[in-house]
Amino acid sequence: MRKGAFAGRVLDAGCGTGENAIEVATQGLEVLGVGVAATAIEVARSKAVAHGVNVGFLLHDALQLGRLGQVFQAVLDCGLFHTFDDRERRRYVESLAAVTARGGLIHLLCFNDTTPGNGGPRHVSQAEIRSSFSNGWRVVRIDSDRYETKFDNRGSPAWLARIERL
Repeated sequence: MRKGAFAGRVLDAGCGTGENAIEVATQGLEVLGVGVAATAIEVARSKAVAHGVNVGFLLHDALQLGRLGQVFQAVLDCGLFHTFDDRERRRYVESLAAVTARGGLIHLLCFNDTTPGNGGPRHVSQAEIRSSFSNGWRVVRIDSDRYETKFDNRGSPAWLARIERL
């Protein structure tokens, strides 16, 4: 995670066990991580305490982020976008719009369509990212990257997108 990539209040959507939220919080930023797995949220809370970092973690559905009643200048999505089908993806983008400040950025990392095989999460094309974020958003850039996994020590091909809320 590049230092300085995030500013303001940060939401980690689909935070898992909190590694990314904790890393961003070490940069002195206010971070809230949300996820639907109670066990993962408890692990994330314990990790934050162990690291001496103040990070909020909530059990919350990323398809209903508006119910948080909060606004964020930056959102991190590391591995959530590619889990949704087309209908859920539309709901997710609407949910992100409800909590992302105008001018705020989404930092999205997802498996890309060059990922070998058919297993695992959906393999997303750049066109799918651009189409999903076409109304009320501006795709600033999409770069080729790697998604670190336990299954491939070289990482899997991924897209790293920066998307601005208009």
